[in-house]
Amino acid sequence: MRSFFSTHCTGSYRIVMLALFATLTWSSASAQEAEVVAPKYPGKYYTSVERLAQFPGGRSAMLRFLAQHIEFPNSLDRINYQTGPIKVRFIVAPDGKLYDITVDSQPVTTPEAEKGMDEYRISIIRAIEKMPRWQPARMGGLPVAMLYTIPLKVDN
Repeated sequence: MRSFFSTHCTGSYRIVMLALFATLTWSSASAQEAEVVAPKYPGKYYTSVERLAQFPGGRSAMLRFLAQHIEFPNSLDRINYQTGPIKVRFIVAPDGKLYDITVDSQPVTTPEAEKGMDEYRISIIRAIEKMPRWQPARMGGLPVAMLYTIPLKVDN
């Protein structure tokens, strides 16, 4: 398994580009879901806040972090499999820790891609688990928990 960006990019981009947009969205009911066995957030969380939670260093630092830690499986690369849109969701707690990490994707369309997509989802989850603490969201000047979604788009 090669690094996602070392396999698909030269300089900043090559064949495959990972487009990340920090937005709040809901997953589709038809999406497949890979859920990490991580602690569940015990309290309530917001889906809309005055100030969004932020990765240390901002969006560009988050992009670099994910590029270094997500690995695109060789098996998917070999069959030129189109993953479709992928959504990574998690809760950023008031202390900046991440909880309830899930990865939603379209149903796998070919049997050859099943294992590779599982590997890809796991790689995404592991990358999120390795993230440092975030700057929490704020409401009324106080840190609060929020649901954060990162849509990933892989173009090959």
